[in-house]
Amino acid sequence: MTPPDATTARRIIVTGCDHAYFELVMELIASIRDHSPTPIGVIDCGMDASQLAQLAAQGIRVITPFIPDYAPARALKRRPSLAINICKLWLDQMLPDFDLILWIDADAWVQDGRAIEQMFAAATGGTLAIVPEIGAKIANLLGVRWICPGWMQIRSFLYKNATRARLPFSIRRQIGAKPLLNAGVFCLHRDAPIWPVLRRWQARILPRRGMAFTQDQLCIALAVYIDGLPVTFLDNSHNYIGPWLLDEATGKLANLFFPHAPVGIVHMASQKAMRAALHHTITIPTVSGGEATLNIRYGGMRRS
Repeated sequence: MTPPDATTARRIIVTGCDHAYFELVMELIASIRDHSPTPIGVIDCGMDASQLAQLAAQGIRVITPFIPDYAPARALKRRPSLAINICKLWLDQMLPDFDLILWIDADAWVQDGRAIEQMFAAATGGTLAIVPEIGAKIANLLGVRWICPGWMQIRSFLYKNATRARLPFSIRRQIGAKPLLNAGVFCLHRDAPIWPVLRRWQARILPRRGMAFTQDQLCIALAVYIDGLPVTFLDNSHNYIGPWLLDEATGKLANLFFPHAPVGIVHMASQKAMRAALHHTITIPTVSGGEATLNIRYGGMRRS
């Protein structure tokens, strides 16, 4: 791995963590350093002194979250990690000494370093670099509830959360059938025009009950689909949430779609048990048609 130079000095990869996710964050850091000299920052939302010392020993920047005045204080007191979702939309203000900011959730890790470089490249011109959830899963593209033949109700993430946020039907109708833009991995230039628009939506949505956990993805969707802010879509290997497939020849997780290229960034968004401990496993198909039982965390793949 080469030392930082002019191309990486103004870039940073950021994640967020409380004490419970610390092991996952250390795995994410190790996976990044397998591939890139880019500086790394961790937003502290409840780590203990020992954990903070371990980050300092590795040269990781510890970042204090910014919480706007309109954030729900009661919800944050019950669940301090919600600050991570809230301050994602303030990273340009929180990190004034960096130009390109790549966010990766703590329950993700980097398997192929090209994904990092492609995320930064996609955001260089000021557009939001993000992955739409299209074709990422063998599932219905949208959740629907059939009422009777010819009639159905949209039950997508965006429609449900826009309804909870009490947004007008005209807005719900425009975004209800759009693909979710997964906020687990995204990249933005600090001068990108989308930042103030994201915060404008956040100020409208966040004070409403129960919106703290989901407001970041809803705000991103509103800024893109309603306000038309520029976006660059990357394929699902840059924020891969399954279905899982193992290439036995390389020992790497592969994209479901032929030619089964290596997944770039593995995101364990729906793998609660696996996130909790390395001894939890799942059985997944292999490229050759067999099966493999493994833990898909960075630590689990390293020891398998």
